[in-house]
Amino acid sequence: MILQRLVEHYDRIAREAGLALPGFSQQKISFCIVLEPDGRLNSFDDLRRADGNNLRPRAMQVPGQSKPPGSGFSPCFLWDSPEYLLGFSLDPKKQERAPAAFKAARSFYLAQEVAIASPHFSAVCRFLESWTPEQVQEHLATLTECATNFGIFRIAGEQKYIHELIVKPVIVLDPSQALTKVDQPASSTMKGMCLITGEMTEIARLHEPAIKGVNGANTMGAKLVCFDKDAFTSYDKDQSRNAPVSLVATFKYTNALNHLLEQRDRRIGLGDATVVFWADQPEPVLEDVFAMLCGSLPGANEETAMATEDNARVDQARLLLSQLRDGTRRMTIAPGGQATKFYILGLSPNASRLSVRLWIEAAAPVLERRLSEHLRDLDLKSSSNERVLSLRTLANATGRYQSNGNTKFDTKGVSFKLVGELARSVLTGVAYPHSFLATMIRRIRNDNYSGYERVSAIKACLNRNSRLRGAPQEMPVQLDDQETDVAYRCGRLFALLEKAQLAALGKDLNSTLKDRFFAAASATPALIFPRLFRVNTYHLAKLTQGTKHFYTNAFGDLMKEPFTFPRQLSLEQQGRFFIGYFQERQYRPAANTPEETANTNE
Repeated sequence: MILQRLVEHYDRIAREAGLALPGFSQQKISFCIVLEPDGRLNSFDDLRRADGNNLRPRAMQVPGQSKPPGSGFSPCFLWDSPEYLLGFSLDPKKQERAPAAFKAARSFYLAQEVAIASPHFSAVCRFLESWTPEQVQEHLATLTECATNFGIFRIAGEQKYIHELIVKPVIVLDPSQALTKVDQPASSTMKGMCLITGEMTEIARLHEPAIKGVNGANTMGAKLVCFDKDAFTSYDKDQSRNAPVSLVATFKYTNALNHLLEQRDRRIGLGDATVVFWADQPEPVLEDVFAMLCGSLPGANEETAMATEDNARVDQARLLLSQLRDGTRRMTIAPGGQATKFYILGLSPNASRLSVRLWIEAAAPVLERRLSEHLRDLDLKSSSNERVLSLRTLANATGRYQSNGNTKFDTKGVSFKLVGELARSVLTGVAYPHSFLATMIRRIRNDNYSGYERVSAIKACLNRNSRLRGAPQEMPVQLDDQETDVAYRCGRLFALLEKAQLAALGKDLNSTLKDRFFAAASATPALIFPRLFRVNTYHLAKLTQGTKHFYTNAFGDLMKEPFTFPRQLSLEQQGRFFIGYFQERQYRPAANTPEETANTNE
């Protein structure tokens, strides 16, 4: 199913996105060897392009696939690294190997000259015959600057490169070999039914090109489908023929996946997984919403991630996010039309292979409904910090709070497994992980930081889990004076006691009630609150008559009904305690009450 959807995606975007055609691959080209028609060297051209203050190699389509890993020699057709083309390498570890690689490439090209029968190809052969690795010293300054990636050939005076002038049909018909394995025996080929297209055709032995761009995976690329041990094979089928996929279908799905991984706004890092997403029809706004909701760029928050995007697209995405959260979004589908399908694929590294951590296929209205539920569950009114929290921000909030530094949370302690489970919960509409609620509450108790991110996450867990149990007990979006839940009122009481202390003694205290009693009060109210009220009598005595009257009435309103402090609060009750505390801290007193500024991050 995954491979089929990727093949369909390639067919839809190949022309528009300029993806490589079957038999070709997109490589990073940094230099060109310019030859005279008789094969003499003319010059070396630097093909890199300016990208700000840096020079980047060009992405160009060249014959064949990526260079395979291994210790053997594998020359490519009319493009290669400087080791093969010139016997030269900037890497000290490859300098001893470079002359032997050049000899292997020269033998390979000369063996193909008669079959190619092109004067342009013959010019390349003459150059390789006359060139020696020692000649690199004459052009060392130029090559050291530009020969950082792959190189190609061009004849002086020609507009096109040599590989563009002598492309042969065999390259298109046989994309797995692309003239680099012309001596492969016919017995090594196998035909069968492709599991993706259903056609009887030649089956790919290796799924090329390799997948690049997955965080933590081999930088040379990794395989999504491969078999490297006899225990994984059956019916005498070796390597990837155990999962029969045609050469063309293999080429399409690998290139489509590589293209998605190259798109910064369509690739997301969540824990140890790299997530890509796409739609079967153009749906840029919903895709932007998903990118913004997940955190878009790895390592960046949602504001930074979208800063470089087109302003109109960002505004549309933010509007849709607010509509989803408020429940005002209405999805319309033309009569007889079909809703756009949305696909989400999460991959994580596994040695030289890739593991599928997440696969979700949903119609756009279904995905919108799930995102809307998630946003409404998170919704929490704050005096100065109302924003949509990305999945990355929520995951980071499970880390240890640090009051100084460039980041608010230390993400070293964030569980990769928890991040993946959180994403799955949001995208499939199931309950949030139980460990998510437990981790948030444990962190608040440990470092006393009950900020917007953490309390919103607690509210979302409580609302969704109670709704899925069939006994919905929705926690309020903002302060609710009518809420009778004891744990919620205990949280409000603690916030009022803290406010009374700060009003009486000022804000420059070495230790506040929160510093000393917050964690204990959230777990064992009956043990802590009587002590807090005894201390509160001293605080009230220091206040003016009007302020004292205000706090006395506030305490009375919260405890006017039969009220008993619980001996112990469960995990969910502790969550309600923190929500009540946060919302009471956000409450703005009326004009005739003491003017207090609540710290919105506490």
